[in-house]
Amino acid sequence: MIDKNKNGIDDSKELTTPLSDQQALAGVRGNALAKILATAFANNTSSTNNPRSGTSVSTNVQRLNAASAKALLTAAAQDEDYMGKLTNADVEQFMKEFEKEQNRQIQKVVTTTAQKTISGGTTQDAVDRTTESTQRTEYPSFFNLEQFTRDFIWSKINFKDEANLGNKALTALAQARGIVEKFQIIGVSPQEVKAAAKLIARGKKTIEDYTIELQKVAIKEYPQFADRFATDPTLTTDDIASPITGLLAKIWEKDISEIRKMNHPIVSSWLNYAGPDGKGKQPSYYDILLQAKKDPLNELTSSANENARASATSLSRALGFGV
Repeated sequence: MIDKNKNGIDDSKELTTPLSDQQALAGVRGNALAKILATAFANNTSSTNNPRSGTSVSTNVQRLNAASAKALLTAAAQDEDYMGKLTNADVEQFMKEFEKEQNRQIQKVVTTTAQKTISGGTTQDAVDRTTESTQRTEYPSFFNLEQFTRDFIWSKINFKDEANLGNKALTALAQARGIVEKFQIIGVSPQEVKAAAKLIARGKKTIEDYTIELQKVAIKEYPQFADRFATDPTLTTDDIASPITGLLAKIWEKDISEIRKMNHPIVSSWLNYAGPDGKGKQPSYYDILLQAKKDPLNELTSSANENARASATSLSRALGFGV
């Protein structure tokens, strides 16, 4: 094995890729991609009348070696709070996937541009303009090496292993679980929540996007509130139940967040009043008030204790104890 740069990877396995300097960390614009495509057109000699066969450009080639690949991965791992350890096998896998994906995307634009370029008198300038237009309108992100590197790191992050998740992943997971809790639904599995959290952590999905998705599940579980959900795509089951949780919090002298966390049967019965056949009658606020007064939690309030003391005092006086 030849390893001149002492990076642990055979130099013969280092990849040469058709990536211009301008493409290194940003979306391609201008002549960078046009040069690559023009070279492909220049090699097309299937017809002597091919107007593109005379084009001639030089292709900028950037070598992605093990050192530069590892540097990219290390920076991305730090940015994404990756808690694992990068190995030589990871670096080599990244280099191979990088070349494969880049070539695939280049070929996609080559094919599209070739189909759009009008035969007969096509000039180099026309090819450049068509290429840039294709890239800008149909493949605006073309090949973003920075994003590709971040995505590779995220492919290594396992949300099933919560003990080894970084801060970014844990924050996204807490957000995803929190919004599921606010909908009080059972039709979403823990694994689905983790999958959504991973997309949120990667920036592929926002918490607002996930809220809208969960609302569609909530509509199926709470069809009686479908009209109310329709008024606001971010409305949660918690929002709908807030008058009830607020009433219970006041009666039981608790913070409303405590009532929400309890998922109390009174709240659940109010939310599910329709029943399996959808014909149930929704309890009034007064009905809820009476239920709350009968609940054991009411006996722990200062108001209940004061009433108990007052009753005991009155009884003692009536019995002649002179209280």
